[in-house]
Amino acid sequence: MTSMTYLYSQDQHGHLVPYMAALHASCISLDGMVGPFLPPLTNEKLLPWWRERIAEANRGTRIIVLLLAPPSEATPTPPATPGNGISITNSAATAKKPLGTDLRGLAMLKLSESETGSFRGRIDTVLVDRRHRRQGGARALVAALEYEAAKRGRSLLLVNAETDSVAETVFKKLGYVEIGKVPHFSRALPTGKKKGETFFYKEFLPAPQAS
Repeated sequence: MTSMTYLYSQDQHGHLVPYMAALHASCISLDGMVGPFLPPLTNEKLLPWWRERIAEANRGTRIIVLLLAPPSEATPTPPATPGNGISITNSAATAKKPLGTDLRGLAMLKLSESETGSFRGRIDTVLVDRRHRRQGGARALVAALEYEAAKRGRSLLLVNAETDSVAETVFKKLGYVEIGKVPHFSRALPTGKKKGETFFYKEFLPAPQAS
């Protein structure tokens, strides 16, 4: 099943933020992914955190890429029905916007804001809905982040992943070079046991700047 990547736009995708938070919660609660929060997860925890990430994207210091159903597979937007029961067609602008059910994954990269690190970025989130895994979604998301980072003059990307996880394997396959491992890096539930983390980097040429 083909999916497509899109650079996050507040106008086109702002309404998807609750669904992005829900995907995040699912990966932490159901898959045991190590994230910024421990279960139980609530809107009071998640939504303010996501609003901060969106604010960074709107300021240009964060790149967010979404994995969405292609237009041919997108959930049809139901027609609006006024009180008299007569169906009317939605506006073209509304019809073009994806629905929450079209969200299949997302990835984020924080751009370094220091003068000495203006060529760096850090991938800090790659999430794929469990119903759409093993279809190349993670690879497509990371490739889109790399493309957007290179466009912004970034030539060094950093990332870390839970040791012995699928994410660790994916980044190795994508050409990221292992720096090292920290054996007790993050706390996880339900046991409270600390999990190890593996750190990577990847260097590449930035995209040529338009003259």
